[in-house]
Amino acid sequence: MTRTKPAEQRRADLLAAGEELFLAKGVAATSLDDITSRAGVSKGLFYLYFRSKDELLAAMQDQFSVKLADRIRAATDLAGDWPGKLDACVQAIFDSYQESHDLHEVLFQHAGHVSASHRSTHALVLGAISDLLAGGKAAGVFDVEDPEATAVLCWASTHGFDPGFQSEPAPADRRLIRAARQLFRRAAGLTAGPQGLRLRVSPVRSG
Repeated sequence: MTRTKPAEQRRADLLAAGEELFLAKGVAATSLDDITSRAGVSKGLFYLYFRSKDELLAAMQDQFSVKLADRIRAATDLAGDWPGKLDACVQAIFDSYQESHDLHEVLFQHAGHVSASHRSTHALVLGAISDLLAGGKAAGVFDVEDPEATAVLCWASTHGFDPGFQSEPAPADRRLIRAARQLFRRAAGLTAGPQGLRLRVSPVRSG
């Protein structure tokens, strides 16, 4: 007797199928038939979860942002002092760009549009950075007047981690991380830069 998968697992299967196919073929070249075939579901079942391929794409954009926000919070929670939390935030964002660059490009660049729902979920990433700045301010360590506005500028600066954003020849990863850490610290009102800190540069994952 075949067991029916839970609804959340079916939805997860569709998201995973979309990710695999969008990375392999691109969003435009992937059909709904491709997605349902890869996920092992009927079109009727697909429509129980998403109204269209665009809605699936929007859900994938949201999922990407939620994972990044969670990654930032987890990394900063594990860090020791407040300056270290800023450095951990930078590292988490850098690692995300390294590990998920191709997916980011497909979802937000090649997809042709960014959904309204993603724009609201995008606030989760800003919220993670803003909460970090506000926490350091409340602790009396950071001197930052407006954590929310400062978070917007800090987040915008990390888009420089995107290889497509950089000039040629691009600065080395270590230089980018060090500069970003210094920028985050100065934005938080810390005069001491991350001198003497060991930088961890994650290798780019292929395949």
